[in-house]
Amino acid sequence: MTFQEYINDYLGDRDSGTEGYDKTILDANHFARRMFRCWLDGSYLGEEHYRVTCDSARTNYNNDKKLRMIVIKQFCDFIAFEFDCCVSTAQRATVKTITDLEALNVELIDDLRDLVRDEMEVA
Repeated sequence: MTFQEYINDYLGDRDSGTEGYDKTILDANHFARRMFRCWLDGSYLGEEHYRVTCDSARTNYNNDKKLRMIVIKQFCDFIAFEFDCCVSTAQRATVKTITDLEALNVELIDDLRDLVRDEMEVA
């Protein structure tokens, strides 16, 4: 299989599972989305990555344009890490696989904001 096929299988709609649950990447319970949240929380690359990610989320919390740039880079880095490929290959495969990239970006921004939401909304 090619990287495109592997990534398509990983990110694409699932054939198994309960109807409406865990079916698309836009579902917060989709496996890739859960693993991306682990990527953001430092489970993959450690505490320093978590701290940098949280700092970026805090600094840009109310700036959707900046957060969009951050999550696109982070998501492509995550996919590249998962499939041991270069970031450009991961990005191209993701673009080919996901039909509604802007809807995914909105969801990924929310995943990023969720790291610091409690402290930001209290302040």
